[in-house]
Amino acid sequence: IVTCPCALGLATPLAVHAAIGRAARRGILVKGGDAMERLAKPGLILFDKTGTVTQGRTELLTWLGDTSVQPLVLAVERQSTHPIARAVATAFAHHVAPQPESLVHKLGGGIEARVSGRDLVVGSAPFVLGRAQPSAQADAWVAQLAAQAQTPVLVALDGEVVAALGLGDPLRPDAVASLRALEAMGFRVGLLSGDHPTVVAQVGAQLGLSPEMCRGGATPEDKLAAVEAALRDGPVFMVGDGVNDAAALAAATVGISVHGGAEASLQAADVFLTRGGLEPVVEVLTGARRTLAVIRRNILFSLAYNLVGGGLAIAGLLSPLIAAILMPFSSLTVVSSSYRARTFGDP
Repeated sequence: IVTCPCALGLATPLAVHAAIGRAARRGILVKGGDAMERLAKPGLILFDKTGTVTQGRTELLTWLGDTSVQPLVLAVERQSTHPIARAVATAFAHHVAPQPESLVHKLGGGIEARVSGRDLVVGSAPFVLGRAQPSAQADAWVAQLAAQAQTPVLVALDGEVVAALGLGDPLRPDAVASLRALEAMGFRVGLLSGDHPTVVAQVGAQLGLSPEMCRGGATPEDKLAAVEAALRDGPVFMVGDGVNDAAALAAATVGISVHGGAEASLQAADVFLTRGGLEPVVEVLTGARRTLAVIRRNILFSLAYNLVGGGLAIAGLLSPLIAAILMPFSSLTVVSSSYRARTFGDP
């Protein structure tokens, strides 16, 4: 009568069910209890770059040179739907721009136009330098922007390079703090991206990661191979948002798809974060550890209750009435422990 195998049987599934429910209310969708258990073990956590540790949108970060040509640049860039052109047009939206007299888009290069009686060329460095006078200043600007992991765009007016723009994808505001928190939890953190290795190395430096933990130029096949190789040394967690990450997400110990991810990444991942930023990544890993602690506590209580209750019954120190009262009490204690535990959210 006094022993309660129900309490022991409910210890794990109740804790997991309660934790998954709490996580869902926090915008963290976990596919199952096995994923929750795997999340609680530290290991290597790999982040895609674009849209994951960065904001996934192009912005004008730097302007070098003559600012008086900004209205002319706006005049031609607002005529294009290219992401870089939209970023420049957004940055200069406060200017009053004239209407171009003529304008020609060069695929993969830039724009040639005549604005306010001036010949204007805006585009990539090779494109503009092929249509303007050689300039040591332009070369220095391009080198400076590349060193800052920014995409250089040159502006030439009447055959002379007069300005340079640096465009890039800024880091998420919580990226650095979140990565430091993961390292404090015992995770090794790295970048695994398809972007140019120089850009990935620069972003890694901004995040405070060592160069050997930052790999760029990775194809989807390379990402899959990197995850599979790392799995030989322990758990690997992949965090990404794109189609290129799907295979790596599926192969990882746990795949985590972040807010705004492509449908393929959502299907491959074990966890989907509906909130932006990297703080939810820290929260899901912290919550998984708390969930495991609740499971251990439930199992410990169940075992202790059954051992003590069974021992007292064998010794003849419990009456059937007291045993009948204690038996459901043990199950209620496990239920209360599971649903009152603060696994996700503030401790």
